[in-house]
Amino acid sequence: MPLFFRLTALTCGLFLLIMLQASGYIRPPVPLPPPEIEIQTEWSPEELQKPPNIIILLSEAFWDITQIKSLQFSEDPAPMFHALQEKFSHGPLLSPMFGGGTANVELEVLTGHSMRFFPEDSTPYEQYIKQPTASLASLLAGQGYKTTAISPFYHWFFNSSEVYKHLGFSRFISLEYFNPDEYVGPYIGDHAVVRRIIEESERNPGPDFIFANTMENHYHYWPGKFKKNHIEVKSHMSNAVTGIAETYAQGLSGADRALQELVLHYSRLKEPTIIVFFGDHLPSLEKLLVYKESNYISGEDDPDFLEKMHNTPVVIWSNYLPKEAKEELHMSPSFLGPYVLNLAKRPGSPYTDFLSDLYRKMPVLPPKTYYEAMNIDVNLVQQYEDRQKAILALEKQAAASSGNASAAANGGASSEAGGERVAGNDDASNAAVGAGAAGGDGSSSTGMVGTADSSASGAAGSSDASNGAVGAGAAGSHGSSSIDKAAMTDSSASAATGGSDASNATAGAGAAGGDGSSSTGMAGTADSSASGAADGDASNAVAGAGAKGGDTKGKPFILGYGEPLIERISPAFLTVGGDAFGRSQLTVHGGRYGLGSTVFINGEPQQTTWQSESSLSVSLPKALTANAATLDVQVRVVDSKNRVLAESRIVKVPVQEKKH
Repeated sequence: MPLFFRLTALTCGLFLLIMLQASGYIRPPVPLPPPEIEIQTEWSPEELQKPPNIIILLSEAFWDITQIKSLQFSEDPAPMFHALQEKFSHGPLLSPMFGGGTANVELEVLTGHSMRFFPEDSTPYEQYIKQPTASLASLLAGQGYKTTAISPFYHWFFNSSEVYKHLGFSRFISLEYFNPDEYVGPYIGDHAVVRRIIEESERNPGPDFIFANTMENHYHYWPGKFKKNHIEVKSHMSNAVTGIAETYAQGLSGADRALQELVLHYSRLKEPTIIVFFGDHLPSLEKLLVYKESNYISGEDDPDFLEKMHNTPVVIWSNYLPKEAKEELHMSPSFLGPYVLNLAKRPGSPYTDFLSDLYRKMPVLPPKTYYEAMNIDVNLVQQYEDRQKAILALEKQAAASSGNASAAANGGASSEAGGERVAGNDDASNAAVGAGAAGGDGSSSTGMVGTADSSASGAAGSSDASNGAVGAGAAGSHGSSSIDKAAMTDSSASAATGGSDASNATAGAGAAGGDGSSSTGMAGTADSSASGAADGDASNAVAGAGAKGGDTKGKPFILGYGEPLIERISPAFLTVGGDAFGRSQLTVHGGRYGLGSTVFINGEPQQTTWQSESSLSVSLPKALTANAATLDVQVRVVDSKNRVLAESRIVKVPVQEKKH
């Protein structure tokens, strides 16, 4: 090549390099493989006899978008998940939901009940779980497990605070107890959820059952949701739709990093642990735009819509089970709980045993229109439906007979912040008032938890914020929970035949809790095998259950971290009129403070700045320091509906005359 052309090429190359650097171009990072997780393999027989920790992490809208083969990614958005698939049990869950409805998938996993037997478009958390209800939490609590629910969304959403108490959880950490600096985009990041999982298990010497869900990758997926996307997508789609895919992939990578952090932590612990990680439903990806433009599906009438749009991934990791235990899974979410109980070698109940046996015969339960194509035995389906309906009826009767049926519809405490009641229905459209706004930083003012999500629809193609639907008891309630935390009562009496009678099922069930502590009769494992006979009577199914269950008072139910603490206030006193500029500021030290933590002075809420989990600050109005007086300072945890969930003791701060 002549010297002239070589010099020209070199000059052009240098010019291009300078231009790229000046434009802020950043080369996409080279994909890094997930770290090799070394699992502790030296287990003594005594250690292996310990009940394992069971951690279930529901990852919001988690789905392997790399299944869309027409999309090319600059790096794997889920390397840890893919690495675990190679070595541990995994497969698809046939989710009953698409694009939303997290609460309904939660219900299936925690109770074993199938959404196929509830009315279409219903949300059982709001309409049916209004009394103590047997679940994995209540079952494992009866075996000495500490049971914790974690969700970075409003405690009241989908009536979740009452629901989790009814399901037998002893603690629920909701959005009000997360920090303003933990947002990643419009929602709390997945890392913050994993952090709390680890914290809760570290402070408990015994076995833990922790059910947590996430919000970082919740709808929406339009470009700009996150500050920066480091994953690039190449496709034949329009730029706008490609941007949606990139946004989702970015959120997916956040979920994958959280999974990696969780697995890495428990791989280093000498505690037998099982981690179940799964997606609840596929993302809508903005009314199916990505799915259709990428030709993944032809539309909602695609013949493979159920298979492609309702199968979400699950992987089950353990630090102690043998490698040969790896299985290829394919199940409905309602069978996941019994499967994990068997894996952990924990005793179940007649109902979970029934579901385990049913799983071997019918691992997935599709909509009725697919029964013939998928060779579903309608008799098995009917047995399942009969048992589910009978159990729910018995639990409802147990609550009624004990005189302690819960008014869960109000979803929280009746106390109000600052004496003002916030009107409005329990929907996401009214969710955000106050601080903690999307992307809030450490200086965000608190008091009313932020980031509204008005897309609460569970319809296909729409989004919902149902990931927030895990809950604790009534806001600020620390009294005894209304569930006996033992095995699940079961009756195979058919509720459909009309011959079964559950009306007297709980005649003796409430007796054991004669102090009004709302025993439920679910403590025993009584199983009536009436099997739906025309004259079958389920009335004896749980007649003796309450008596066999022992203490039916249950353990205290704690929302978040309980009452906030005030250890000290600085300065120790204020001066009349404030400083030279008329300003007065207080810093409250204690903990544990989060998004909902608000400083009240003389019973009135103040604009509060969250500084850390152990400190809050307020700038006082001049009127409070106009005269010599004593200020009553208190920290309350306030939700987005202006209701008080918990409150500290009152600390008095004097306002003194200036010394001349």
